[in-house]
Parts: sequence; structure tokens; C-alpha cells
Amino acid sequence: MEPRIISHAVAKVTGLYRGKFGGLEPLTIDTPLTQDEVRRNPIFYELELNPDRGDENLIIDVIYDNLSPQRLQDLYRGTDIPHTMRFWPDWFDIPPYDEMHDIDGRRVYPRMSGIHTVQIRTGRRKWAQMGRARDFSPENGGYTSPVFEIRIEGNGNV
Repeated sequence: MEPRIISHAVAKVTGLYRGKFGGLEPLTIDTPLTQDEVRRNPIFYELELNPDRGDENLIIDVIYDNLSPQRLQDLYRGTDIPHTMRFWPDWFDIPPYDEMHDIDGRRVYPRMSGIHTVQIRTGRRKWAQMGRARDFSPENGGYTSPVFEIRIEGNGNV
């Protein structure tokens, strides 16, 4: 009988949020971002950290509107994330371009009004592979979030 490897994700994304004066507010398709919020404020995402893998460092990529994955800052347990934390908020900015090309070469408009998609993947950071290909496989504690939909409102209409 072949041994079976059971692997659990290092971190899972549990939600997207916008920063408000009173704290973080869930960001859904029913709560659109204004053009001003898109320009000024990052989008927060919440990581549910696996307590059994509390000594792991994280690699994180965000995939916005089917664009090429964008590398986010690596997170180090004990430095960026305290060891005792189970959840951790982090953030990313909507790409600062009016027009871009997605991974298939089509034109996309990341800051245009309408519905946009966000997907975040996490994995364990391998010290031996610093700066090389990033491994988001389940064997490496990888996780890919479901597709989150957010909406950006336009000038007077949504």
C-alpha cells in the first residue's frame, strides 16, 4: 500500500474587505467601491492561518480580472504575522492602469466601473527556491481561493 500524503493549506482566504473609518467592512458585489476608493484605498483580504503550520512563511499571489498573477509581499511568521494569530488581514491595490492585457492578450480595464473578479492563492515559502518559481501545489500547503466578485461604481450609475 502506497503511503498517502495528507496536506492542509498553510492559509486560506476567508473574505475581502474595504477599509472604513469604523474598521473593515465586507466587500461584495452589493457594496460597490467608488472611483475615489479605488484610487486611494487598498482592498483587504483575511487569511485564516493554519494553526498546525504556525512556523511556515507564506507566498501570496493575487489574480485580478484574469490578469497574470501578481506577486504580493511574502509574509514571515513571527515577523510580519505574530505566531499566536489565527487570522491575519493583509491588502492589495487594484492595478493602477486604465488599460491592460490579460493572460490571453485581450484588453481589460481594471479600474473601469462594473464587476471585477479577484482570486488569491497562498502557499508555503521554500527557502531553497527564493526568487524562483513559486509552488502553490497542495503538497506545498497551497490554496487557491474561490473567485470573489467586486463591483466598482461609475459616475452616477452602477
